[in-house]
Amino acid sequence: MKKIDNYLHEYADKGNPDETIDKLLEDPVISRFVMKNDLKHSTIVMGINQLLSFQEGKKICNECKGLYECKLPHLGMTPHLAIYNQDISLDYVKCKYNLIDDSKAKINAYYVPKKVFNADLSDFDMIGSTRKEIHKYIMDYLNKHSETNHVKGLYLTGPFGVGKTYILAAIANEMARKGYKVTFVYYPDLVRELKSSIGTGTLEDRVNELKTAEVLILDDIGGETYSAFIRDEVLGPVLQHRVLDELPTFFSSNLKMKVLAQSMQSNDSDNEKVKALRIYERIYSLASEFVLVEKPVRSS
Repeated sequence: MKKIDNYLHEYADKGNPDETIDKLLEDPVISRFVMKNDLKHSTIVMGINQLLSFQEGKKICNECKGLYECKLPHLGMTPHLAIYNQDISLDYVKCKYNLIDDSKAKINAYYVPKKVFNADLSDFDMIGSTRKEIHKYIMDYLNKHSETNHVKGLYLTGPFGVGKTYILAAIANEMARKGYKVTFVYYPDLVRELKSSIGTGTLEDRVNELKTAEVLILDDIGGETYSAFIRDEVLGPVLQHRVLDELPTFFSSNLKMKVLAQSMQSNDSDNEKVKALRIYERIYSLASEFVLVEKPVRSS
């Protein structure tokens, strides 16, 4: 197999060095491709358009943060060089963000219809200032959050039909595409399950799953029937663990954050107020609150 210098000397000896090819061969990916396939100069000349397109496409892909900002004509596909019939060919394969089939397997959904996960940020409705703020927050979150740079999740509140679940499902899909394992829970049904599992030995396993999920999404929290046991033995410990470990956590509710905490009091005693306040403080530590009012044009 020839060394890359041999190609450059060959061009120089012919007295007709091709500046474009010289620059292409400075690209380590292209140079490895040329050497691996022992390509002749004539083959490189014939395939120069494919090489240029590959180089430009890879540059775009390297700067991309996710499918929501894909700038290539083939959404979610990245260029790939190949050899067919001794000619250079430019193919396209799924990029790292376009692992749709694989990402679906990374979402554990409890009591949530599968069709919900057709949601995509590319369909996000930009109606009103709040939705624009939410969209910007999500984009910033996806770009900035990492294991070493914790960013708060979202607490979406507003009346039925404003698209809270849709937005959370779109976030779940994006997080899964980034490689996270997501646990997405319709909270009222989870509470019913947990109440029925008391004494069966499965309660602790479920609580541990919620504590340690890489990404946890609690949909419609506050829509459940009040239970001091669930508040003190399930929700409180789950949220506390996630606060300490700075784990991504998202919520939706018909109730604003402070009203949600108040709904978790059985009476106005100081003891109940303190317990409810702890829930509020933990949620506040985990998520930034956005109040949705406008209904989306798209049906959620």
